[in-house]
Amino acid sequence: MAFGVYVHIPYCVTKCPYCDFNSYGSRGKFPEEEYTGAILNELGLYGEELAGGGLTSVFFGGGTPSLFAPGSIEKIISAIFEKTGSSGGGVEVSLEVNPKTADLEKLKGLRRAGVNRISAGVQSFTRRKLEFLGRINDPDDSVRILEEVPAAGFTNYSFDLMYGTGGETMAEWEGDLTRALSFPSAHISAYCLTIENGTEFGKLHRAGKLVLPPEDSLSEFISYTTAFLESAGYRQYEISNYARPGYECRHNLLYWRGGDYIGVGAGAHSHLGGAGESGWGKRWANIRNPNSYIKAVSERGKPVDFSEELGRDEAVEDEILMSFRLSEGLDIPALKRKYGVSPDISRIGYLREDGFIEVSGDKLRLTKRGALLSDEIIVRLVNSLG
Repeated sequence: MAFGVYVHIPYCVTKCPYCDFNSYGSRGKFPEEEYTGAILNELGLYGEELAGGGLTSVFFGGGTPSLFAPGSIEKIISAIFEKTGSSGGGVEVSLEVNPKTADLEKLKGLRRAGVNRISAGVQSFTRRKLEFLGRINDPDDSVRILEEVPAAGFTNYSFDLMYGTGGETMAEWEGDLTRALSFPSAHISAYCLTIENGTEFGKLHRAGKLVLPPEDSLSEFISYTTAFLESAGYRQYEISNYARPGYECRHNLLYWRGGDYIGVGAGAHSHLGGAGESGWGKRWANIRNPNSYIKAVSERGKPVDFSEELGRDEAVEDEILMSFRLSEGLDIPALKRKYGVSPDISRIGYLREDGFIEVSGDKLRLTKRGALLSDEIIVRLVNSLG
């Protein structure tokens, strides 16, 4: 069965004020060799789980994985291939890059190390937005990285853009999108800024010190983004992700389709469907603090902080939640085969009549209008199961 491996590198130069990922500002000081060693040791603890074959993707996320030297990344990739019995052929190996932390030589080194897909955290081509977001890259860095990635030999790469920042106008966002299309990347991720608890932006927002666009205008941003990118040949295959045919991110599709993955590194999450005594699956997460993670791997083996076995209801809710992120939607017969339940269309007919969902063959999916209210609609779908 297809599965992936996620590798978490938690270190950043500075932590962005909107970020709620498990990341730590290091100002360039971090125990790369020690942390790499811990990753290699942790991989060795998953011999049985990794040995089944079927590896389709590896993803280095963070944090800022591009802070690490290509040699460290190569050691980890080699260990993953060794443990999984993979030759590496046909495996998508992605790595996130902050434009400020990589140049042409490092990109070439990453490609030699086995990385074949880059995801660049550009966020914007305007100084105002980058400063608002607390990014360390400036507009010149954003442009440079998108010129150097293909120059380093990468034909498969993506970059992130963000909208919904304080003071942002539609004209400013249109400028970012227009500039984005001047690069030949076949994949663009366009995220709306969300305010998360525990972040610096979260504190400022609660104190009334962070003014963001009203929700009505955010709906306009979302609709405009989809229309703009689809008219340029990008298909919206997930709520925030657009790709030309064949360039969808394989690793993220694995998540959204409820696939299996092993996560290694501080705070990394794992999921194995069909595992555990219940047979509905198991998930777990590692210790978040990097120093504690390193120590735990050294002293007691698997550095698991939290684990749970899934019941049928939880597994069903997860499948619906993930399926509705994708434009392909929910496969109703597959849900029935796996879990013995399916949505009662008669109980949610009003959602269809009001244009929030649509049924196409055996697939149930959100419309573009429905995607704007996805959380509420998913709750109603779960409540309709029978």
